[in-house]
Amino acid sequence: MIEFQNNIKDIKDEGYKPITSNKNKKMRKISDTIYTLDIEVTSLFKIDGEYKSFDYELPLEYYNECSKVATPYIWMFGINEDTYYGRKFMDLEQVFQTISDKKVAKVIYIFNLSYEFQFLLNIFQNYHIENMICRTTRKPIQFYVKELNIYFRCAYMLTNMNLENASKEYTNVNKKVGDLDYNINYSYKSHLDEKSLGYCEYDIICLREIIKYFRDKYEHIALIPLTNTSIVRKQLKKEVDYFYFKKQWKLVPNAKMYLILMQCFSGGYTHSNALHTGRIFTYDEDGYIYSKDISSSYPASMVLEQYPSSHFTKCSYESYYNNRAHFCHIMHVRLYNLKSRFYNHYLQYSKLFYSIKSHNINNVVVDNGRVASARNGYVELFCTDVDLDLILRNYKCDVIFLHTWRSRKRYLDKRIIKFVLSLYGNKTKLKNIKSDDGHIEEVYRTMKSMLNSIYGCSVSNQLNYSSDFDSENNEWIKADASDVDFINDKLEDMKKSYSTIFQYAVGVFITSYSRRAIAEIILSKEMDKDTIYFDTDSIKFRNNHEKVFVDYNKKIEKKYQDLIDFFDGEISMDDLKPKDKNGIEHPIGFFEDDGLYTEFCTLGAKKYCYRDKDDELHLTVSGISRKSGVKALKNDIRNFNVNMKWGYKESGKLTHYYNDNQEPFRYIDNEGNEVECDLKYSIVLQPTTYNMSVTEKYEMYLKMIEESEMIKKWQIRKSTMLKNQK
Repeated sequence: MIEFQNNIKDIKDEGYKPITSNKNKKMRKISDTIYTLDIEVTSLFKIDGEYKSFDYELPLEYYNECSKVATPYIWMFGINEDTYYGRKFMDLEQVFQTISDKKVAKVIYIFNLSYEFQFLLNIFQNYHIENMICRTTRKPIQFYVKELNIYFRCAYMLTNMNLENASKEYTNVNKKVGDLDYNINYSYKSHLDEKSLGYCEYDIICLREIIKYFRDKYEHIALIPLTNTSIVRKQLKKEVDYFYFKKQWKLVPNAKMYLILMQCFSGGYTHSNALHTGRIFTYDEDGYIYSKDISSSYPASMVLEQYPSSHFTKCSYESYYNNRAHFCHIMHVRLYNLKSRFYNHYLQYSKLFYSIKSHNINNVVVDNGRVASARNGYVELFCTDVDLDLILRNYKCDVIFLHTWRSRKRYLDKRIIKFVLSLYGNKTKLKNIKSDDGHIEEVYRTMKSMLNSIYGCSVSNQLNYSSDFDSENNEWIKADASDVDFINDKLEDMKKSYSTIFQYAVGVFITSYSRRAIAEIILSKEMDKDTIYFDTDSIKFRNNHEKVFVDYNKKIEKKYQDLIDFFDGEISMDDLKPKDKNGIEHPIGFFEDDGLYTEFCTLGAKKYCYRDKDDELHLTVSGISRKSGVKALKNDIRNFNVNMKWGYKESGKLTHYYNDNQEPFRYIDNEGNEVECDLKYSIVLQPTTYNMSVTEKYEMYLKMIEESEMIKKWQIRKSTMLKNQK
């Protein structure tokens, strides 16, 4: 690693090639050189009147009030195989100016651009930032600095993995772990030993090798997709033709219908059964806890189900009952006197209209985000016909149809279906196969990544990418989704964009079909009480209910035959049931065994702990490091309870604080140097704790269920006693 002293050598960008800009149709030259950037930052907190490193002995309440600042103490810049480093952050401006070329644009990759961007604003205050592409405010994917002719791109969005995992997946080098202490109050004056410098250098080496992998794959830096989803979208474009896109453009809805579809959209079906929440299941008392999951749930829905293929038009509610085989429906419904038939609940409280929730708030009983009942009143929502079927299966209620729309139902384009099945088949066939040159492993990684991302293409909501950045004032701008002109502009863009692979309604129904796959099992007399936990495409349950899953898989096999018949045999049973290297079939959409647990406990959605047959304890808690989280449990599942607290170090959680007007400050670094910082923009990373608690409302609901079960048991016992007396 070379120390920066204005000594970056000239780079001859002979590898560039002209590409066509989508906006001005002019040929542009873009360098094929790999440029990478990373920084290391120290976060400081005002303790006893001085800025110091985080003190793990102080309570979290103290940090909620104290002043927080941050400053970089080293940056690393890669140019192909060379890595330069500097200690003063603002020296990076000289680096950018050195590589800047008005004739040849450069692309600089940063692994987590949303983090570094906040610090780069200190450099770019007098530059113009253009062509901002972002997920939302403060989450840039790519932007362009006009005066420098340089693009900055996010590598995390390309890989959808952290740097350590992305390095393992795409390179032969491993990120250094644990060689740099993030809680030392370093400054640009601090001495860094070889071990620390090596850690910094390897972050750049890992990033360079990741980008090199993608550059070799796509043959030029400029041709690398921006995101993991873009990789699939790029390949899908090759599978279809102009007329396919022309049809999709015609199906882009108007603003009103797009907003209705957004109301209908919902994610995965995740919940714990209140009957079992908090209970520790053990092999000695309950036998094994079974786990089943669906083989590629979202891709299976894309292949086996039928989707809207025309504009939604208004219709009578009778169409919902009489024309289900030929039309997809969405509706605005009002449900009166809602009462669940099961312990598990389907309807999300967050999907109900706010005004209606406020009006009937005392009538709605909520099971940790799911509606258990809404007696003596009504609830109102938009939903698909698939969701309404499940709601009516789950609840006793009276339904009033306020509005109903329908669209002609068809399978997705045959080329799309065959593409999905080819990805699934190749992934299945190549799993766990090793090759001397690594080619098979590379193909497998590609298939797996694309299969995981293809659903993302279908649910891309262009209104979510509505943020922009005002470089004049260095401010993020969040467009108002209620602005009809803005929405219409976005929809007009979709009508001529080759990124419009699917109409948004397809993604809405994919999620509905995938939720149905889980709900059909859970919302049944056989499985209702024995289901303990479920999450999008998997179910954890007690007692062996193999027949339930065999029967479900038979229904899926019937859908296989319907698909084959529709396409006159152009799709075969082998496509739907590929075999792995051992000759074992893995039918897409089937429930498969996912393990047996000797211990299991859940405390709610995304909160569960289990011990597998190999006696290893596992933990899944949203936001908690699995490794450190399990360690804190001391290998005892009984410690996984509502009173469990993970400290700063055990939780592994960091809170981000954005400073957009950081005041100049001074601090004493780890070697006693007095350091001044006048950076205006920064992000402070603060360790935080995590308490495994449940909300007061959920606790009340759990007690209500417990009391209800006790009453039921007493009634059964009393009835038995009376019979015996007779």
